[in-house]
Amino acid sequence: SSLAQGPSGQSGVFSAIAMMSSRSTTSSSRGVIVVAAAGAAAATASVLSRTFAHVGQSVGTGTSIRAAAFRGLRGSSAEAPPGGYVFEATSQPSLQLALGAFAGLAAAAISSGVAGRRRSGVPRRSAAVTARRAGTLADCPYTVYGKKDIDVSTERQNMQEITCPLEVEMPAELAGNLDAQRAYFAENLPKIYKDLKKHGAVVFRGFELSKESAGFTQVGEALELERCEDPLHSVAARDAVNKEAGVYEAVNKPSRRKFYVGMHNEMVGNRAPGAALFVCFKAAEEGGEFLVADGRKMFKDLDEDWLKTVYDKEVRYSTAEFPMGFLESLGPLQGAVEPLAYGALQQALKMKVDFDTELVWEKSEYDGSKILQVRAMPQVPIVRHPYTGEPAWWGSMHSHAEYLRSEREKVYGEEGFAETTGASRINKTDVYYADTDEKLEVERLKHLDDITMKAAVPVKMKEGDMVLLDNYLVMHGRCPFEGTRKHAVTWFKSPDYSKAEA
Repeated sequence: SSLAQGPSGQSGVFSAIAMMSSRSTTSSSRGVIVVAAAGAAAATASVLSRTFAHVGQSVGTGTSIRAAAFRGLRGSSAEAPPGGYVFEATSQPSLQLALGAFAGLAAAAISSGVAGRRRSGVPRRSAAVTARRAGTLADCPYTVYGKKDIDVSTERQNMQEITCPLEVEMPAELAGNLDAQRAYFAENLPKIYKDLKKHGAVVFRGFELSKESAGFTQVGEALELERCEDPLHSVAARDAVNKEAGVYEAVNKPSRRKFYVGMHNEMVGNRAPGAALFVCFKAAEEGGEFLVADGRKMFKDLDEDWLKTVYDKEVRYSTAEFPMGFLESLGPLQGAVEPLAYGALQQALKMKVDFDTELVWEKSEYDGSKILQVRAMPQVPIVRHPYTGEPAWWGSMHSHAEYLRSEREKVYGEEGFAETTGASRINKTDVYYADTDEKLEVERLKHLDDITMKAAVPVKMKEGDMVLLDNYLVMHGRCPFEGTRKHAVTWFKSPDYSKAEA
């Protein structure tokens, strides 16, 4: 996931700006469609672009901005609202259109009143997020890190090896009886909760009830798990099997088949579900195994000195980067235009997401050109479980580290972002030490990859098979695949472990 520590590949607002900036020096299209969220935004863009045309400050070639820009701002299924406008601009040079687009984004954010003031102690919620909330689903809860008081040496000594995941086969006598299968989960709730708390993940095999979306939803209900919104909803719209029931697709696109989804805990911004239930509606013809890794085992097996260091320093993720190379061709105007570009993108981000981010000017590792990089706020890489208090390795280093992603591409092929979103460079991610903003060392990332892959357990799922996992104890991922794969997931708040067997 772009501004997300998850692998959806949706780019939301980033796709919109990618269409404006990344094509500024490559497209010679005559007709450009600019979609504005309101008349004021479109008017601002038009006036500014015409002003620069008048003073003769145009450079470069024409820019292409697709009609999908509005959908990029509001989600892939959004429609232009009443009062939204489509304007046709002919033969506009790249500078005019880039400035107009940035101004339009800024005006849209300001005029819609979603610039995002923070109340005392209350995280910001954007209008886009509020509008997208599903009436039947609870908010995805805020991430619970626990106190930063973990004594790495002492607590590693006291940890025991736990089997993860635990495998459970459907009792043979339940075959063909969907009502009995539903009752099984309700009647065995205390034991299932106990197993989940101990093992971190439970694989349920052979159940026919979960071969269809409706029956799968009934399993979560029988287990008295409270569904919550997809944590990705504030950044992009994940494809859904049944959105009202909170059943979302789990990275099934054929174009993403070569993408190795690195191990991660599901979290977007400052929100994380407490649990998840994954299901297989159809297994891929080849590969596509679901992966689980016990975060407690990771905590125990990682190099102790580095674990202490990274826990103390904390980490920050870069979650997207926007090509801004066109600014370098503006000559004396660059200094005046950079703050405009920065401010417009900052307002667009505030409009799109309900958590804090920071924009940082950097140089692209692709070609050394200027970029604006989006970085999340600092976070600890080890959490205490909200109920058990156990320490566990946490986050998305394995999935988000640029070095590891590049190494996986050498084995499995390119990740497929360009094919699905047209924004492969936008979706570039990486991880940094929070106190110095320095990248994690390659040798540390190699070590992390080695320990992660030793802890990762592939789960080959058949139709109807499910994996229930505690998101604070267990990381998940997915192997590349060939063929057609239909897996899905529902996110939940943390289980009420007081209902677990003693």
